[in-house]
Amino acid sequence: MDSWIDQDLYELIGVTNTATIQEIKRGYRKKALSCHPDKNPDNPKATELFHDLSRALEILTDVSARAAYDKVINAKSQAKIRAKEFDAKRRKLKEDLEAREDAYQRSLNKKSSTNSDKDKLQAEIERLQKEGSKQVEEEIARMKRKIKQESKGSCKATDTDSSSYKIKIKWKSNKNDIGDNVYDYDTLHRIFSKYGDIVTLIYSSTRKGRALVEYQDRDDAEMALNLEVGFTQNPLKLQKLWNTMKQSNFSEDESAHVLTLSINITFQINQSELSDAEFERIVLSNLRKAQEEKRHSEMLNSKEGT
Repeated sequence: MDSWIDQDLYELIGVTNTATIQEIKRGYRKKALSCHPDKNPDNPKATELFHDLSRALEILTDVSARAAYDKVINAKSQAKIRAKEFDAKRRKLKEDLEAREDAYQRSLNKKSSTNSDKDKLQAEIERLQKEGSKQVEEEIARMKRKIKQESKGSCKATDTDSSSYKIKIKWKSNKNDIGDNVYDYDTLHRIFSKYGDIVTLIYSSTRKGRALVEYQDRDDAEMALNLEVGFTQNPLKLQKLWNTMKQSNFSEDESAHVLTLSINITFQINQSELSDAEFERIVLSNLRKAQEEKRHSEMLNSKEGT
């Protein structure tokens, strides 16, 4: 942990210690793009530098961790300034006094304020490692999209015939599944939200091992399709649907309203044994019902207003 104290994380990212979170993210993106392992396959230190940048971003974009880091760094900076103000004789006297004080504090089993600050910083780093850093995950996903776009040379325009992009999700599901390798609604949402904004996530509670995720942006959907594998012990099988699904009878405006209504709605499917085609048919049926209810409600409101 001392290596992080000895290193200036702000300088590593290329910002000042008064930078905002957005400025820190911009500095990270600029540095990370130039040293990303995918763009520097012949540089053995690229992976280590990219890891250091990600850890620095993790600490500096978390309020508690950054405050603890700043406190330790400021204490060290002030200590250096005070040390320079002493001449050799006074500095020796100061060091002797500090050594005696430190020995006395250890005899009483007390920690100095500096050690307490270091322990707090270590605790914040361990917390981030356990909880994971959402901001780092978002930035790494953004970085991968950027590199993919650069490798293509130019991005293709999003298809105007599609207003959203759906991916069918399958996995092995056993009744006795427990632990960290089980997929539920929250777990799937956390996994797939790394790649972009989710319009709808449909999780079947009756047809085990099946779900459907929908993105508004095609690049986000393609990134999830190409990169996500799920848990090692229980991998996911992904299938894109935007080139294979049948055209809906809705007009473009109606489809847009239906998609808006479908956000955050969990559909309850009563059939316990459904084919993939029936599953998709029921989803579309629920979307149509939602649209009809919306129209009926608007008609009632219009009549009451007149």
